This record gives sequence, structure tokens and C-alpha cells, in this order.
Amino acid sequence: MSDYVRGDKVTGTQYKQVGDHNVQAVNGAGLSRAELDAAVEELRSFIVDLHSAGMVSPDGTVVDPGAVVAAVHLQPRRLQALGRAVAAGAKEAVLAVVQGGVAALVAGLVHQV
Repeated sequence: MSDYVRGDKVTGTQYKQVGDHNVQAVNGAGLSRAELDAAVEELRSFIVDLHSAGMVSPDGTVVDPGAVVAAVHLQPRRLQALGRAVAAGAKEAVLAVVQGGVAALVAGLVHQV
């Protein structure tokens, strides 16, 4: 079963193929729609700033991966809602809305901050 929205909660089970094994992870257990929306807005805003700073090209290509990593690590408070969503297992739900390599990179990095 894929991600879905029921009422104001994002729930569902996420299945990922890893090698020869299926891995099942609970996705977004109890994450409200407002929390998911906040994470999406944070990510979009951050990407706009990365574009403005020249770290990401207009087509969404990461120009300077090291600078993107540094930006995420230097501004952990700016990505708190995204960090909570990723920690709750809703990373794929956020990335379904905000697509692109830079979005995946930033979402992967907030877990490490």
C-alpha cells in the first residue's frame, strides 16, 4: 500500500526494494497534514535560496554538492519541520511533492543533522 492522506493524517506503509530483499517501513505514523505541509514549504523555500546562491542551476542540477551539504549543516533550525517529517518516516511523501535531486539530497541530509 502506498502513501495516502485520510482526514488530516498522512499514513501508510512504504515498501522499498533493497537488493534481493523487500524492506517495509511505517511511513508518517501520526504526522498531521499541517506538519507535512510545513516540511514541504521549508524544503521549497530552502531550494529557492540554494538557487539564488548559485548552488543549484535553474534546471535543478546541483552545481556544488559540498556547498549544499554545508548549507544544510549550517542552518539546522531552518529545516526543523523537514527533519521531523523525515524522522517520522514521511521522507517519500515530502519528495513526492517536491521532486528533484536537490530535494532528495537535502531530505537525506536533514536526517544526519
